Amino acid sequence: MTRLTATLILSLCSNVLCLPLTAQSEQAQSALTLPQPRPVTSTLCMGIGGATVHDTYLTNQVYEGKSLNIDYHRNRLCSQRRWDNDQWASLSYTDSEDRTSNMTSMMTLRLRYHYAKHRTWTLQHSRYSSQSSTLRVGPYAGMNLGVNYGLSMASANNPVNVHSTMNLGLSAGYQWQFALRHRPARLSLQVQTPLLGNAFRQEYGASYYETLMLDDESDPSHFTSLHNQQDLDIRLGADLPVSALKWLQRYGSSLHIGMSYHIETMDINHLITRYSYCQLTIGWTWQYLPYKAPWL
Repeated sequence: MTRLTATLILSLCSNVLCLPLTAQSEQAQSALTLPQPRPVTSTLCMGIGGATVHDTYLTNQVYEGKSLNIDYHRNRLCSQRRWDNDQWASLSYTDSEDRTSNMTSMMTLRLRYHYAKHRTWTLQHSRYSSQSSTLRVGPYAGMNLGVNYGLSMASANNPVNVHSTMNLGLSAGYQWQFALRHRPARLSLQVQTPLLGNAFRQEYGASYYETLMLDDESDPSHFTSLHNQQDLDIRLGADLPVSALKWLQRYGSSLHIGMSYHIETMDINHLITRYSYCQLTIGWTWQYLPYKAPWL
């Protein structure tokens, strides 16, 4: 009887003691399998610099002036941090003058949007260092809508030229993450160029009335590739943690300083359009977690 009682007590005690250990092990295992958070990194900046405009549909003169950009960039990791979604939108305005006379001027407005899907590789420099590098390569789709307006041709039949292109290309980037005053900082470089696409382009000497209203056999839609369209975007930026407000530091906000270079050239129907700028950019970068769970 005594031996039976002792056996029952030991079995009950063993079950009670094993329950918390089992619960703790399951909790630890679930914590290990929980996906890592995927924060969103957004940058809003303004760019100021010089620009060059050349549009033979309006005039053969080359215009040079100042350009102003407003850019928004959004990046988020996905699929176990092996891929990322990269979006970039830009609105630019250029006021340029004739290089020879310095009297007449041309105004240019550009609206561009790019969406890229990058394959990412993260390289840790050392086990005891906070520095790491990330390489991104993948395809992108872009849209470009632009308007050139020549003030000297305001009384002419065609003082405005409209550009519209849709492209598919290649995007690549590199990011170096390091610590600055015990806070995370980043140095990034991104390059994009289209490989093929479609562009709206009227015939040589044809007006928009003839192109859009009259029923003719000419097609304003043209296939574009490297032989008749060249487009290059280079963006270099640094995110420096110089925020003086503690509640901003908590959300990873930092000052963004960089440079951007863009050049686009199109030669279709013996009409040449060239637009380029080089700017200094300054803005703000912040990180946040979406409202949904990180693994959704």
